[in-house]
Amino acid sequence: MDERVRFEQLYEAHGATVRRFVHRRLPASLADDVVAEVFVSAWRRLADAPAQELPWLLGIARGMIANARRGEARRAALHQRAQGESAVRSQAGPEQQALDSDALLRAFASLSEPDQELLRLVAWDGLDRGAAAQVLAISPTVFSVRLHRARRRLARALTLTDEQQLRSRPQSSTEVSP
Repeated sequence: MDERVRFEQLYEAHGATVRRFVHRRLPASLADDVVAEVFVSAWRRLADAPAQELPWLLGIARGMIANARRGEARRAALHQRAQGESAVRSQAGPEQQALDSDALLRAFASLSEPDQELLRLVAWDGLDRGAAAQVLAISPTVFSVRLHRARRRLARALTLTDEQQLRSRPQSSTEVSP
C-alpha cells in the first residue's frame, strides 16, 4: 500500500480521537498545534507504526503534550521573570536604567565573539540548548558547558564594569572621602 494512502487511512480512522485526547489535556490555543505535531511525527515514523495504531498515536500525543506543557511553563516563568525585572527597573530612575543598560552592553562587548554568539542564541534568539547546539554543530552537553562559562564571564565583566562606574562616579558633597 502507498504510504500516502496508508497515512490518510490512519488519519481518517484516528484523527478525531487523537484531537479529543489532546483537547481534553491542553488549552485550545496549544491543542491544535500539538495534534498537528502528532500527525507529522506519525508520518515520519509511519514505517514503525504497529498493528494497533491508536495506542501508538496516543503515546506520541502524550509525549507532545508533555513537551507543550514544559514549553508553556518555561514561557510563563520567563514572562513572570520579565515582569519582575521591569518592576525593579521601573523603581529605578531613568539614569540608573541607562547606566545598567550601558554597563551590560559594555560587559557584553568585552566578551569574545564565541561567548557573545552563545549568549545571543539563548537570550536574543530564544533557542533552547538543544536547538542552539544544533546551530553551532556541537553536542548539547558541550553547548551547556560553554554557555555556563560564557555566563560566568559576562557576570565577571559586568561586576568589573560596575566597579569601574563606581570608581569613576564623582562623589557628592554629602559623601565623605576616606
